[in-house]
Amino acid sequence: MPNKHRNLWLVLLSLFLVLSICGCAPKEEQAPTKKPQLPKANTANLADEVEKYQGQEPTISLYRKSTGAKQQLKLEQYIKGVVAAEIGDKFPMEALKAQAIVARTMTLALLEYENGTRGKYNTDASDDHTEFQAYDEKRITERIAKAVDETRGEVLTYQGKFAYALFSSVSGTKTASIEEGFPKLKDKAGYLVPVETNGISIAPEKYRNWTVKVPLSEVRNIMGSKAGDLSDIKIGKKGPSGRALTITAGEASIPAVDLREKIGFDRLYSTYFTNIKAEGNNIIFKGSGWGHGVGMEQWGAQLMADKGKNAREIVQHYFPRLSWLKLYD
Repeated sequence: MPNKHRNLWLVLLSLFLVLSICGCAPKEEQAPTKKPQLPKANTANLADEVEKYQGQEPTISLYRKSTGAKQQLKLEQYIKGVVAAEIGDKFPMEALKAQAIVARTMTLALLEYENGTRGKYNTDASDDHTEFQAYDEKRITERIAKAVDETRGEVLTYQGKFAYALFSSVSGTKTASIEEGFPKLKDKAGYLVPVETNGISIAPEKYRNWTVKVPLSEVRNIMGSKAGDLSDIKIGKKGPSGRALTITAGEASIPAVDLREKIGFDRLYSTYFTNIKAEGNNIIFKGSGWGHGVGMEQWGAQLMADKGKNAREIVQHYFPRLSWLKLYD
C-alpha cells in the first residue's frame, strides 16, 4: 500500500476510534430527543358528562357580581375573559395557552360536579374568583384571544371524567397536595399530586416573603374559646409541600385552609407559613407564596415557557396523571 494511502487509512481509523470512545456518532445517526407527550384520553371510555360536549361548544350563563346582571356567553369567549383576569397578557404565549386549557377544564368540572353557581345565582358561573373563577372581558387582548383560539376545545381528563384542573399563582419549591389546598376534594381529586416547581424564583418580591398582621380578637373569634389567649398559637401538622394542615392554640385546632378562608384569601396569602406568633394585640403570620398551591403554578408556567416548554409540556408537568382531550374544533 502506498505510504500516502496508508497514512490516510490510519487517520480514518484513529478518527473512528476517537468517535467510538467518546460515544459520538455522525449527526445523521443520532436518535432525535423525544419530548414527553401528554397522553390522549381514550375517547371510547368517556363519561356521559364529557361525551355530551363532543363536537359542540356550549353556552354558559355568568353572574356579574358588581351589577347583578346575568350574561350568556359561548364557552371560548368566557375562557378569554378568565385568562385575562386570572393571569393577564404579560405572560409568555405558551403559559397563556396552558392557562386556557386548565381554565376550560376547571370550568366544565365545576359545572358538572359542583353545580356551578346555580344554587346561589341560578347561573352556571360567577365572575367572583372566590366563588368560581375571575372574569374580565375588558382585559382581553389579541395575545390572550390567540392563546384561547389555538387551544380551542382542549381539556384535561382523568379516567374519562373532567379533571379538577386547579391553578394558583406561586408556591415554594413544591406545589401542594389536594389535602393541603382543598381537603374537601380529597376523595374526588386525589390525582392532583405535588410536583417540583420554582416559579417563586421569578415571581415578584412580595410573594416570596410576607408578613400579615391579623387582630388577635379576630383570630380568637374564629378559633373559639378553647383557643385561650392564643399565646401558644402555632402550626400543628404540615403537608408534603410544607404547607400548614392545622393551626392549634390552647385546646383548639382548626384546618389551616379554613382559617385562611375566614380571615380572607386576599388578606392571608397562603397557608405556606414559616412562623405564627402572638405579638401585642395581633397574630403575626409570616409566610411565602400566593394561593392554595394545588395544580398549575402560574409563575412556574412562565418559567417553563421561558425555557422553551410548550403548553402541553407545562400542563403535563403540573398534572402528570391526567390525559388530554379535544372536545370540539
